[in-house]
Amino acid sequence: MLRPVSSADFFEVPMPSFLRATSAIFLVLFGSQVEAREAQPVLQSRVASILSADGLKFRDLNKNGQLDPYEDWRLTAERRASDLTDRMTVEEKVGLMMFASLSGFAGPGGEVMEKLAPPPPGVLKSPVNVPGVPGFDRVDKPSPRALILGKHVRWLATAPVGSPADAARWSNGIQEMAEQDRLGIPVVIGSDPTHTTNRMPGGALPPPDRIKPMSSWPDQIGFGAIGDPQVVEKFGRIAAAESRALGYRVVINPMADTVTEPRWNRIPGTFGEDADLNARLTAAFIKGFQGERIGRDSVLTVVKHFPGDGPVDDGLDPHNPYGKNFQYPAGLQALHLKPFAAAIEAGTASMMTAYGVPTGLDTVASSFSKAVVTDLLRSKMGYDGIVVSDWLHAMPWGVEHLTKQEREERMVAAGVDQFGGEHETSYIVSSVKAGRVSEARIDQSARRILTPMFALGLFENPYVDVEQAGHIVNAPDFVAAANDAQRRAVVLLKNRRGVLPLKPGAKLLLKGFAKTPAVFDGRIVTDAKAADVIIVKVNAPYVVNKSGEAFFKETHEGPLVFAGADNAAELTMIREAAATKKPVIVVMSMERPAVLSEFLDKIDGMVATFGSDDAAVADVLSGKFDPTGKLPFDLPADQSSVETQKEDAPHDFARTLFHQGFGLSYTQHQKKGR
Repeated sequence: MLRPVSSADFFEVPMPSFLRATSAIFLVLFGSQVEAREAQPVLQSRVASILSADGLKFRDLNKNGQLDPYEDWRLTAERRASDLTDRMTVEEKVGLMMFASLSGFAGPGGEVMEKLAPPPPGVLKSPVNVPGVPGFDRVDKPSPRALILGKHVRWLATAPVGSPADAARWSNGIQEMAEQDRLGIPVVIGSDPTHTTNRMPGGALPPPDRIKPMSSWPDQIGFGAIGDPQVVEKFGRIAAAESRALGYRVVINPMADTVTEPRWNRIPGTFGEDADLNARLTAAFIKGFQGERIGRDSVLTVVKHFPGDGPVDDGLDPHNPYGKNFQYPAGLQALHLKPFAAAIEAGTASMMTAYGVPTGLDTVASSFSKAVVTDLLRSKMGYDGIVVSDWLHAMPWGVEHLTKQEREERMVAAGVDQFGGEHETSYIVSSVKAGRVSEARIDQSARRILTPMFALGLFENPYVDVEQAGHIVNAPDFVAAANDAQRRAVVLLKNRRGVLPLKPGAKLLLKGFAKTPAVFDGRIVTDAKAADVIIVKVNAPYVVNKSGEAFFKETHEGPLVFAGADNAAELTMIREAAATKKPVIVVMSMERPAVLSEFLDKIDGMVATFGSDDAAVADVLSGKFDPTGKLPFDLPADQSSVETQKEDAPHDFARTLFHQGFGLSYTQHQKKGR
């Protein structure tokens, strides 16, 4: 079986960094037809010595001067994981079960800080409190040293900070710290998605210091609009190469949730409403990041949120106490499992449980449910990889009466291997020592967690080339592929009298744009009378939750109409433009389905965007790119259809304005499906 290969497989002598980067990029884009060979891997140590045995080299991770099975890269990952588990203390094994959040400890030049660095200006703060939910505000932030050497934590979720070289230096510093520990177990560094255009709620661009140093692709829902597994797989290969260059080896994605409740605020992170298409794209995502099998060039995927966040009650986010239930009035829970079954078939390393309570299946949230994790996911669906809770320390739905220790014991009993967002190991350690959780059960999780770590090759070389990082991240070919995807994700919904593409030289009045896209330079006017066309950029209607109970401070909820929405002024902007009697084109950032009947008959053209930046949209409007995107979900004809549809049923509007799969082009007739 072929696997993705890196330049290190071919070049074992020093070579110029630009050649190393070029060969790595070639392999990412085009793959390799060379069968992977079992040979001496590249080793790198900063603390542990190098051992020689049988004419080969190995790292002496536990510093005992002899080759132990877990240090022997010739053995299977499963064999090595079992051997290492047997050598670990309870405290060390429980440390593996923490997938801790870590932020604020990156200093200038990628230095690993011992104390929190001051946050850069403009960085959004996390919410601090959910009334009635003790422990939501996590003010304790252990340093990397406290986590790695004190609590033996080995899985860290964070985001790259600074330049690619800075991020690479920081991850190397983390690995050097871990190498000092008794057994020299490396760290798995991961993050939430870092390759989107980083649009904030309302469609605004974030401050410059929040732009992540990666190639910028559409949101996941944008890949649903493209609908092509090959594009998703190519994205995965490129994103994995950039992530590996920075030392990141796990992505907390994709969302395999199927959108059947159109008011849900997390729709941009999904592939859309078609469960079968979601399954194909989820599998392609995993194949892109992990390869045909997990190996040295893989980035592990964490598929979420099992058994599917799509059927949220009235569209309310299950992060929050008022939205904690999943509903299945149409009896379609099996439909929501399809993408997760595809993820298991594709070999995802990890599966994340959902916050919500799956009504009819259990009365507690998924992470606490044996019926969900053990009976459904493991026994019925045959999954034996890592199961991680969502960042669940604050969402004890259905078990609010239990203590924190009792909740964690219940998660372990349910079949959960890792606690997302958690770092305090003392609860499970004391449970094991008191006999309430068996050490054999902890061993089971430890082996599951360690096996992919060995397959990644981290025990041979967890370090990355700082100089090469700058050549790989945002490489020209990667940026070009990302830009192409952004343009392919734009959907043309209306084009009355051929108003699009824009005529050459047409004078344009822009409303709602932060700045003028370069392709429009020299064509912009500020007076509607002088304009040939008015282009209005808006966001889909939304209401920001103001209860103080929202996990996401900018949670977008409520009806899908502008009437009563927080951004109702954008409808006024559209109507004022239409009142000029000039041709009007609306560009809508469609983070959720929207009811367009409030204005659609008054305008001439409309495009929907799904994480594409203004430059991509401008290329579509100007005709430099012929639109090919298709809607990833149905659009309702009215708000009544939104309110009467069943939460778990796709394509369930009483009246539908545009169906999933609709999209016009300049050169072909529209297609009603894929």
